[in-house]
Amino acid sequence: MLKDSHLRFVSISHRTAPVACRERFYVADADKEALSVLLHEQYPDLNSFLLLVTCNRTEIYFESEETSSKQVLDTFLKFKLGKNKPEEQCLFTTGDKTEGTVRHLLRVAAGLESTVLGDAEILHQVKKAYHFALERGLQGSLLERAVQTVFRSHKRVSNETAFRDGTTSTAYKALKLIGDLFRTQAHDKKILVVGAGDIVKQLLKYNAKFGYTNVWLTNRTESRAIQLAQQHKLNCFAWNSLLQKQISEFDVIISAVSNQSALISGGLDSGRKLLLIDLAVPGNIDSRLAQQPNVVFSDLDNITTHLEENRASRIEATAKVEQVIREEWELFTDWYRKQPLREVLAQTKKQTLEILRKHYASKHCEPAQLTKTADQIVRKLLKDPDLLNNSNAIEALIERMAPLQTV
Repeated sequence: MLKDSHLRFVSISHRTAPVACRERFYVADADKEALSVLLHEQYPDLNSFLLLVTCNRTEIYFESEETSSKQVLDTFLKFKLGKNKPEEQCLFTTGDKTEGTVRHLLRVAAGLESTVLGDAEILHQVKKAYHFALERGLQGSLLERAVQTVFRSHKRVSNETAFRDGTTSTAYKALKLIGDLFRTQAHDKKILVVGAGDIVKQLLKYNAKFGYTNVWLTNRTESRAIQLAQQHKLNCFAWNSLLQKQISEFDVIISAVSNQSALISGGLDSGRKLLLIDLAVPGNIDSRLAQQPNVVFSDLDNITTHLEENRASRIEATAKVEQVIREEWELFTDWYRKQPLREVLAQTKKQTLEILRKHYASKHCEPAQLTKTADQIVRKLLKDPDLLNNSNAIEALIERMAPLQTV
């Protein structure tokens, strides 16, 4: 009998570790190839590999016959830390059962395990990880089937539930306001982002989806602004210029700086439509600017109102999402539980064809006739599954059968 292959996983996420710990296990794009090569060299039975890396989680999915998730975790710790620290293992969750791994992947990809319930960005990260595997031929049969199940689940959730309606991210909503206000001209607008904290980092991450390119970044600590700007290929704007109100060139200002009340109080162009978005507490933008006829102003209060409406509808849709995932998971497990027998039957048919070809090597039988006979033999062997892949049993059946017609 063939050995069973299992889809397994190793995970560290916001549910198991604080951000300071998770950051140490972030795998940059430049290091993904090296990790893949290391694992495949060390564990030859790995025949699939998917590395999911987001701001909130790092997860390794792999298919193997014998190599366990614990072994892969040990290697990963050495890869990131230079040595295996047992005390770090408690930060991770692992799984060695295919059914459990697929259930976990389905929940992660649906956004049920995200900090933002229903976060659609996670699916883009899954697709990115999947393409990395495809490009290197590392998808494997179980992983391939699991990912296709994820894609089918996502389509059903989008079509059958309200789970994808709106967003529950303040940063995402802020960027969406730009498109809602300026429509087709949104990508021509000059945008100033003020700050370098968590909300701004989320903004810049989501901007990869919106694709605004004329974005400038400023922050009290210039080095942080430079670092973020380089990471996201943005322009830097001098903090002193902001303080001196030299900001008339911008069409959109999004501010999220702590302890800077009324940081922005003037210097705007009064001749064209402007969008001011204040994501800070206390507010950074003088609310009196909203009285200017050309200014559209939004702060956390009105953004939160929309977000709460969206979140409520998503929570209401969660039960339906769970049902979709359960149904798709059951389809996968039904396929998976039949897979070992399917593989054994395929191996038995291959073995039977080889014996038939040798048996009739000098008699020139039609290939279609050999295939038909091999199918008949496999069906007979199925009556006693212990005889599958048994060459003696196959040869005995061939001897008892009527001779094949020759050409």
